[in-house]
Amino acid sequence: MKDVCEVRERLYSEEKLRELVEIRKMNPYQILCGLVMGSLIKRKVISQGMVNVICHDVGPRFLEVLQAMGYVRDSYPPGRKGLIELINDVCKAMGMSDVVSVAEDGKGVTVSVDAQFCRLCIRSIDEDVPRTACIFPKIFEAMANHLGIKCSFDPSENFLRKEDGECRITFVCD
Repeated sequence: MKDVCEVRERLYSEEKLRELVEIRKMNPYQILCGLVMGSLIKRKVISQGMVNVICHDVGPRFLEVLQAMGYVRDSYPPGRKGLIELINDVCKAMGMSDVVSVAEDGKGVTVSVDAQFCRLCIRSIDEDVPRTACIFPKIFEAMANHLGIKCSFDPSENFLRKEDGECRITFVCD
């Protein structure tokens, strides 16, 4: 299998786009969402801050939809254990990536996604997007809090950081 970074270096001809999409196993809806978000960012209509506000608002409703569809449960254990189970269920339901890790660590719960395989990353299809506007940090937080799993972002870390080719989100749970 070809490395996504290798594909990106040769960049976005029709053939290369097709190759990138095939490596990530993206469907047309995921691509459309990424392109729309990318365009909004490039036009300075939306920022990560605005995405956070929107995801805080829609997270509980999206949770209800996933519950009605049977993707997530009506309740989860409290604390870290419940957060890990919820995030795993949501990632699976959304088809986020084949390479996701949700684990407890010394600080709390860390979600790690191999950046080259995230199917919902805006920058995966349009590298001209100057910054990210990731929905996952606030969606996860809003859903968890709605279920009574009290969590927030680790204040000593950027809420979304890129390390060693992975996007990482760390939550602290009560």
